[in-house]
Amino acid sequence: MNFYEILDEVAPGEAYNPFAARTEDGQWLSGTISIDFLNANFSQYTTAQEMIDATASEGLKLYFAWLRDQEILS
Repeated sequence: MNFYEILDEVAPGEAYNPFAARTEDGQWLSGTISIDFLNANFSQYTTAQEMIDATASEGLKLYFAWLRDQEILS
């Protein structure tokens, strides 16, 4: 999978991420995520669930679930 083909760039090489950072009190902050990072680490997977299972990051798990909910990933 090539994330450049399925995500909209909001800045060169960056896609919107509603779970980009977390504050000390647990609130998620929106920001961006590197499309190159996604391609380097998750392009071998085809479904959101495979990506969720492949990471320990809570923010990435939420991001991949959000992409599934937006019908960007299956």
